[in-house]
Amino acid sequence: MADVDAGHSEVVSDEETSKEFMCPICLDLLYKPIVIACGHICCFWCLHHTMDSIRASKCPMCRQPYIYFANICPLLHNLLMKTNHVDYERRGKETLEIEKSNDCFSSQDIECLNSCCEGTDENKISISDVICSGCKEILFRPSVLNCGHVYCESCMVTLTNDKLKCHVCESIHPGNFPKVCLDLDYFLKKKFPQDYYHRKELFQSTKVRQDQYLNQSSCTSAVVGENSKIEEDLIQMQNLHPCVGCDTCGMIPIIGKRYKCKDCKESIGFDMCEVCYNSSSKRQGRFNQRHTPDHVLLLENSSLEEVPE
Repeated sequence: MADVDAGHSEVVSDEETSKEFMCPICLDLLYKPIVIACGHICCFWCLHHTMDSIRASKCPMCRQPYIYFANICPLLHNLLMKTNHVDYERRGKETLEIEKSNDCFSSQDIECLNSCCEGTDENKISISDVICSGCKEILFRPSVLNCGHVYCESCMVTLTNDKLKCHVCESIHPGNFPKVCLDLDYFLKKKFPQDYYHRKELFQSTKVRQDQYLNQSSCTSAVVGENSKIEEDLIQMQNLHPCVGCDTCGMIPIIGKRYKCKDCKESIGFDMCEVCYNSSSKRQGRFNQRHTPDHVLLLENSSLEEVPE
């Protein structure tokens, strides 16, 4: 990790974050934030409840279509925990009560989500809380991968080798390059203006990075090709598994082959799409399932041939 200049690592207290990070659906403080590929942020359950279980879903803000229910963003979770501790705890208690009554839970792996909170002062944020997962400097025009990890937009090009692969968790990002998360970008400009604009000046003065960024569209061609069959099936409403999502990549609905775990006991079950099944992913489910690599996954053939109008 790159050293942070002591002159720019001052601790900042933030009392207005709750006004900046509001869920566009419930109009309350974001809780367990999910960043859609278009860059907009919603609460975990708010977004899940608005997703279409048969067709492509649409962002509640910009109506951009998407089919992947992303992982909780640890960096945003950390920021909200530290800057809005009381309200975030309130949201957590309220959400947990609803989850208990429905017997269906969002990720409760707090040790994983809160790992970046260790050793820091509660209700305080610093540069170390908003660094890029790639260059390890303060985020500049941040984009969030499907796995939840955050990179500078310009650092995304370093992840591409036919596929977008996160350097932190080694997960493959499905689909195209995610767009900049403008709410987080605005937060960075406001709270760390000197550091942010210093990054901007470096980016603009470094021709190599500019050339990489400008060639980003050519890097995405292979990624787009990987998803052409999925997009075609979705448009034609073929090979769909309605109301079933992949618990690894978050595809909703699953398109193509579906693999169902016969050992997971949770009522919601555990399912994988063909790509994730072949990748031997070791991720647990998005709904707190206790799935492990030694569980047996069976091919499920209950796909939907036709969708009623």
